[in-house]
Amino acid sequence: MVRSMSSSIRTAALIFGTLCLIIATLSGCSLLPNEEEPIPPPLVKPAEQKFDVIEVKKGDLSTYFSGTAPVVSKSTKDIYFKQNGARISDILVSQGDEVKKGQLLIQLENEDLKLRLELQQISYERTQLDVQKAIKGGNSEEIKSKQLDLKSAKLQLDALESQWERTRLVSPINGVIIYIADINEGQNVNAYETLMTIADPSQTHIVYQSNNPAELARLEVNMPAEVTIDDVSYNGKIVQTPNSLSGDQDLNENNIKSLIINTDGMKAKIGELADIKVFLEKKQGVLVLPKVAIRNYLDRKYVQVLDGERRKEVDVEIGLTTTTEVEIVRGLSEGDKIVLNN
Repeated sequence: MVRSMSSSIRTAALIFGTLCLIIATLSGCSLLPNEEEPIPPPLVKPAEQKFDVIEVKKGDLSTYFSGTAPVVSKSTKDIYFKQNGARISDILVSQGDEVKKGQLLIQLENEDLKLRLELQQISYERTQLDVQKAIKGGNSEEIKSKQLDLKSAKLQLDALESQWERTRLVSPINGVIIYIADINEGQNVNAYETLMTIADPSQTHIVYQSNNPAELARLEVNMPAEVTIDDVSYNGKIVQTPNSLSGDQDLNENNIKSLIINTDGMKAKIGELADIKVFLEKKQGVLVLPKVAIRNYLDRKYVQVLDGERRKEVDVEIGLTTTTEVEIVRGLSEGDKIVLNN
C-alpha cells in the first residue's frame, strides 16, 4: 500500500517536471527578438549636370572713348598791374562773382594822387574860363597865351588821370571771376603778375585733360561727340586733339594732352562737369556673345555649343570687341546655345 502510494507520487512529480520544462521552453522562445527582413539599399541616381547657357543673338556693338571734363570758357582775360611796388587798398570781388565790363576789381593806395588829380581838374576848368574871357576881350596875344595855358593844364590832367587809372584794375569784359591769386589788402603788387582771371560765360566748350595722351590717339577733329550734363544731352564735335596741333606755339604742356569739344546750344555754367562719349566704331545687327563665352587656347578661340545633352567645341572668328561683348564673324548661327561654364 505504501509502495503503491510512493509510485504514484513519483509519477506525478515526473509529469509536473515535464510540464515545467515545456512551459520554460515556450517562455524562452517568446523572449527572443523577432528577426527583421533586411532593408534594400537606396537607389543612387546620377547627379544631373546643369549648364549656364546663352543663345547667340543679333545686336548692336560699339566702341567709344569716354571721360569726364569741365565746362570751360573759350574767352578768358588775365588781370594784372603794370607797375611794381604799390600796395593794395581794396579787393572788391570774390571768386565766382559775375562782373560787368569796366567794373572796379582792385584798388591800389592813391590818396595823394587822388588829391592832385582833383586839384588839376579844377585848374583845367579855370583855364578854360580864362580862355573864354580872352576870346571875349579880343586880344589875340592874350587868347594865344591862355590857350597855351589850357593845353598845358590838359596835358597835366591827362598824365594824372593815366596814373590814376594805373592804380585801378577794372574788368575788360562781362564775365565771371574764375581765379583770384592769394592776395590781401596792404600787400605790394608785382608788375604783370596775374591777380585775377575773368571768363566769358557766353562762350564755352568742353576741355578734357588726359594724363595719358596715348588714349587720345584715335580721336580726330570733326568726330561727333555726345555731351551729357545733369542728364541733359547735347550734340558736340571735336575741334582739337593733340594730333591736330602744329607749330611750337600750339605744342605747349596743356595742349598736347587736351581734347576740346564744341557743343551746340549747351546751357551750362563754367566749371560744371560733363560726361563725354566719342564713338570710334559702330556695328548693327551682328551676332553678339558675352566675352566670357569665348574660350582661348594658344591662338585658338572657341566656344562650347550645347547639342542636346552633349557639348561640342566650335572654333569662332571674332570681330569688334568691347569691354563686355564680342562680335561673332564666323562659326556660329543665331539661336545656337553656348555653354558659359565648364
